[in-house]
Amino acid sequence: MNAMHNRPGRQRGMTLLVSMIMLSVLTLFAITAIRTGNVGFKIVGNQQAQKLMEAAAQQAIEQSISNLGNFDPVSVIPPGATTAQRVCVNATFGDPLVAIPPATCTSGTQVDVMPVRCISTKRTPGGSVTQASGTFDNLWQITASVTDTLTGAKATFHQGVKIRMLSNSCPGLSI
Repeated sequence: MNAMHNRPGRQRGMTLLVSMIMLSVLTLFAITAIRTGNVGFKIVGNQQAQKLMEAAAQQAIEQSISNLGNFDPVSVIPPGATTAQRVCVNATFGDPLVAIPPATCTSGTQVDVMPVRCISTKRTPGGSVTQASGTFDNLWQITASVTDTLTGAKATFHQGVKIRMLSNSCPGLSI
């Protein structure tokens, strides 16, 4: 009869041990879930910063493309020159849209756009009826570099533009 009396006391201590183990396991699961969520937030934040940098670079490239003076053979910066234009994208009234030499944007995203480069020229099939010299399809390259001010991440974007022009209008290249 004494042996049966001692058994419930031992079981109560075992219940405490099992509950402590279960509590530890649940705590580890909670910590893992929180860390996984934080990593997910960081990934999404990095992707958002990348998309913002892409949009800023694309906007700066579009500004360069819309300026036909960038494609004028007389005013094109010669190959090998490294003078960049700094374009302030989404800037307020205090910042100029384009600054040469590069200045720092006080607002918005700063994008450094390298001078356009004519990288290829090809005579247009069929030629031109009005021009004896003919027309050429010139391929121009525009390069934009963006630095994220928050993370310090850098990205470079390249875009090509094909323009039909008269002959000898591709500086550095000739046929």
